Amino acid sequence: MHPGSDSRRFAVHDHRPGATPGGARLEPMALEVRHPTAGGPEGCGGGRHERVLRIERNACVAAVSDDDSADRFLARLLGDDARLLGDDARLLGDGDRLSEHGTPDCCCGTSGTPGMSKASGPPGASGAVSVAVYGVDPRTDPEAVRRLVGVVPEGMPLPEAPVHDALVAAARQRGLPADTAAERATDLTDALDLRAVERTPVAELTPGQRSRAALGCALLHVPRLLLLSRPLDDVDSVSEKILCRVLGRYTASTGTVVFSTRSRDVARRVTDRLVTVRGGEVRCDCLPTAR
Repeated sequence: MHPGSDSRRFAVHDHRPGATPGGARLEPMALEVRHPTAGGPEGCGGGRHERVLRIERNACVAAVSDDDSADRFLARLLGDDARLLGDDARLLGDGDRLSEHGTPDCCCGTSGTPGMSKASGPPGASGAVSVAVYGVDPRTDPEAVRRLVGVVPEGMPLPEAPVHDALVAAARQRGLPADTAAERATDLTDALDLRAVERTPVAELTPGQRSRAALGCALLHVPRLLLLSRPLDDVDSVSEKILCRVLGRYTASTGTVVFSTRSRDVARRVTDRLVTVRGGEVRCDCLPTAR
């Protein structure tokens, strides 16, 4: 994706990582999942290790599966919108591991190459799976993480109202003042090319229009991480082009996108990297796409 000339239209702040004074501070990843294991791989001498999934800032990453595994993976990350995450035991799949297949650790992003990380020290007091969103732990500061994350859940639920009113209602649910909610709803209606249907009830939208409206709801509070359930699947070509343009501007100016899809073709066209998901678990291939 390539940012447009007005790429910061609905980005209140520019969150792109930059040089810090003295270059001493390492910027945290947009999303990092750490899973301690009791023993290391064969030949590594055993001991305690961590499997780590990292997604860099300003990346666009697709989780691809032939069934609903990618959606289930996102759902386990989400838990509910307020906490972002579900129970630690459910975070990474139907077991207590990242995957039985492929590489257990990976790094996804727009710069550099996929990497692996394995720590051999104590994984923490509880040994539980830990997640950080831009360095913030949702278990200790769930409200901060809620502000950092925008969500399009499976099924794309929307307020039952005309499009513009649905966007305003979603913004108000996020705690935005009425004037700000109306202003951002108008900006996103324009950015997502929904002006012609802004008075149309969401129940009457086409799949592509509904996907655009759902993305608008996720963007209203200017999050830094978007977790999206199948935003580009089964949409018309016009909607796909608009969605890709908006997501491209977002990753260029504001934050990181992780979305699920059943289409490898879609993933390769619009993302930096893709991971495959099978049986609800990540197979950390982190394959670079052809973009």
